[in-house]
Amino acid sequence: MSTFSPTGWTQDFTPDDQCAFLFPGTGSAGVPDLRALSRTSPAAHRIVGDIVDAVQEGLPGDGWPSLREILLEDPGGYRQAARRPGVAQLSAYTTSVAVDRVLRAEGVPLGFAVGQSFGEIAALVCAGVFSVSDGARMAVSLVGVLSRRGAGGGMGLLEADEDGTQACIDQAGVPEVVVACLNAPGVTVVSGPDEPLEAVLASAQKAGVRAVRLAVPYLSHHPAMTGADDEWYAMIRAFPQRPLEVPVYSPVRGRAYHDGEDLHRALTDCIVKPVRLPEILLAVHQAGATAFAEAGAGNALCQCARLTLPGVPTLAPLRERPRPSGHPGSPVSKSAAGVHPVPPPDPLERPRLD
Repeated sequence: MSTFSPTGWTQDFTPDDQCAFLFPGTGSAGVPDLRALSRTSPAAHRIVGDIVDAVQEGLPGDGWPSLREILLEDPGGYRQAARRPGVAQLSAYTTSVAVDRVLRAEGVPLGFAVGQSFGEIAALVCAGVFSVSDGARMAVSLVGVLSRRGAGGGMGLLEADEDGTQACIDQAGVPEVVVACLNAPGVTVVSGPDEPLEAVLASAQKAGVRAVRLAVPYLSHHPAMTGADDEWYAMIRAFPQRPLEVPVYSPVRGRAYHDGEDLHRALTDCIVKPVRLPEILLAVHQAGATAFAEAGAGNALCQCARLTLPGVPTLAPLRERPRPSGHPGSPVSKSAAGVHPVPPPDPLERPRLD
């Protein structure tokens, strides 16, 4: 399928297709280019502006920048503004909701939603469970809890499966480091205090395993964060929970959510428990998803989908620059001859996958 213009986003879907929207974690690939998204059509321009304004309404009035200014009017000021803790995460949340709304308005057939860690907030908002403004309030409070309770730790990515990653942890002799996220076959994220984390990365590199420290300045998906989940739950439990309009699959709970459960508590699981993305991508595919779309600034989760389900069509509207529909530069096309994806980029070139 094409990934560039509004008409190209839908031209290869059939009435039977269902797309799973993937909502990434706190990382993003550079500055979210919402201005480019807003220029793809008059409807997109209106939708993006409305979402930015709705998120702004959810912010406390203590010095937060104007999101309309840094994301739409003057993106050159984004990096300076993002030095404030929480701005990058809130911008990622805004971007996810805006991309979701634009894709659906343009006719991309949403069938499922999958949120990765922090991205579960946007996934549930887009499924109608929480309002856009309440989702922004949740995002702000989560960053505060993680920054305070997870200080002195971080995360790292290893190009290894879970067993290989655990072997690096064991070799380093630092049980304080744990497997935090399984992102794709052969791509694993660990979490732990700063010094033990560096020891694991050094152990991996010594063993010939490619490893990098991620730009995540706190612990997450770590048992040491027990208590932080209850703290955040107390902050968000009063936000109204509405019925699910779309099936939302959780890589933390390993299944689809249902209306009878406390989805506020489900969100807080992400602070302590690990993410297992491949099994959820497989489950969503088996449930009927015929394509995967990145509701975010990059294409990291599309890469994970292609590594987990080789040949699956993917759509990353903010990563590729606009070209005419069917242009040979399209990263994935679906035709009568079959699916023709380009090989996924190097997994270690991905942004933060937490």
